[in-house]
Amino acid sequence: LLDLYSIDDAKDEIARELCYLCERSDILPERVLVAGLGNPRLTPDSIGSACAEAVKATMHVRELDGHLFTLLDCSEIAVVAPGVRSFSGMDAVTVVHGVCNAIHPSLVIAVDALAARGVDRLGTTIQMCNTGICPGCGIGNSSVALNESSLGVPVIAIGVPTVIDSRIFRLDGTDGSVANIQPGPAMLVSPKEICEIVKIGAEIIAGGINQAFGIYS
Repeated sequence: LLDLYSIDDAKDEIARELCYLCERSDILPERVLVAGLGNPRLTPDSIGSACAEAVKATMHVRELDGHLFTLLDCSEIAVVAPGVRSFSGMDAVTVVHGVCNAIHPSLVIAVDALAARGVDRLGTTIQMCNTGICPGCGIGNSSVALNESSLGVPVIAIGVPTVIDSRIFRLDGTDGSVANIQPGPAMLVSPKEICEIVKIGAEIIAGGINQAFGIYS
């Protein structure tokens, strides 16, 4: 697990990568919507909602006190945690799309748990891309993707691998990756340190977002 200094370094790196992806894609992040995906009641799937709680929303500050917002010198940040379809009856993309239509962000940052493709990546890495994310696809529960095509807004996806197919531990003579798993009964498992992984992962991602676009302390 990371120590305090490593956590701060990781936040810095997330912030740098976010700024780089925005610059590379010609995104001016004047208004940013952070979407914390996943099931907050299921620890391995809760990193998105935990991150949403730690991101400091600022969009309301501009509405309440424009002068203070100018002094803060930050983007307008809004946060949403759509939960899962079994709770709301709606896919995450439906909720996020509705919020996008209401507030018109210039960027959506989607944070979610991922299924690892190898043991060495389980709980040890933070993955980021500018092509969006398809919630649930890593565990066979495919839904509509959150991307620029479905939302009409550029999407940066950030995720932490928190689960892996248990069949990977029964592989013999292979490189230990999901690609080599043979058909058969499957179970998703997570490390025993999953609570700490989610806590630290959410802290790092939220800290990077706050540092790049919002209020960082």
